[in-house]
Amino acid sequence: MIISFVNQKGGVGKTTIAINLAAILRRKNFNLAFIDTDPQGSAIQWHAVEENQAFEILHHPGPISQFDIEVFAQNYDHLVVDAPPAIGDITRSILAVSDLAIVPLSPSPLDIWSCWGTLEMITGVRRQNPKLKTRLVVSRKIPGTRVGREAKAALGVFDADVFETELCQRVAYIYSMTSGVSVLQYAPGSKASQEIESLCEEILPQMILSEMLINQRHEYFGDRDAYRKPRPLVEKNRRENIYSH
Repeated sequence: MIISFVNQKGGVGKTTIAINLAAILRRKNFNLAFIDTDPQGSAIQWHAVEENQAFEILHHPGPISQFDIEVFAQNYDHLVVDAPPAIGDITRSILAVSDLAIVPLSPSPLDIWSCWGTLEMITGVRRQNPKLKTRLVVSRKIPGTRVGREAKAALGVFDADVFETELCQRVAYIYSMTSGVSVLQYAPGSKASQEIESLCEEILPQMILSEMLINQRHEYFGDRDAYRKPRPLVEKNRRENIYSH
């Protein structure tokens, strides 16, 4: 399964949510990797702080093709992809291969207005990728405010499903990122970690279904490792800078 995080606007918590979701899914023993497609490499920089080994991060600062996905699939069943804050060719290519596109959205008029472009791109790409599902998630909500209380209702202007879980603006997210760890590691049991756990629980049914289909394919074709393409192809692509750590 390929889960992508997209939004043409920066500062909505996209990379923070993607990293923390990948961390909790890996803790649940899902075989996954994180792909940072942002040329700025924010996730790569986070990873380098403490050489965090919670999950593998691959830097692919460019469009993703079906061939790239086949290469990544040699070693991973699931991918979490962080798109750059733009609606150009890179984001379009990511949506073309994704199963679920998550759009983090801050409850402010500017963020809501800017989201239209992202959703229009998703609608256009769905003609090419009809399996693509889209869900919005309230991000950086400020607790105890009227804007925060009305955040989910404000997203009703969009024709898209919205996660029940709302992610608030909490210092634990900031400190965990600057420390190079997930919020689950930095502040286990905190409200921030509980929010990520809750978001994960909403995504899990689709992940589990995807895992079951993967296992069925492995059972049909035999031992999974016997049918993986040879790893040298991955190493060759590393050398050609298709992606790098």
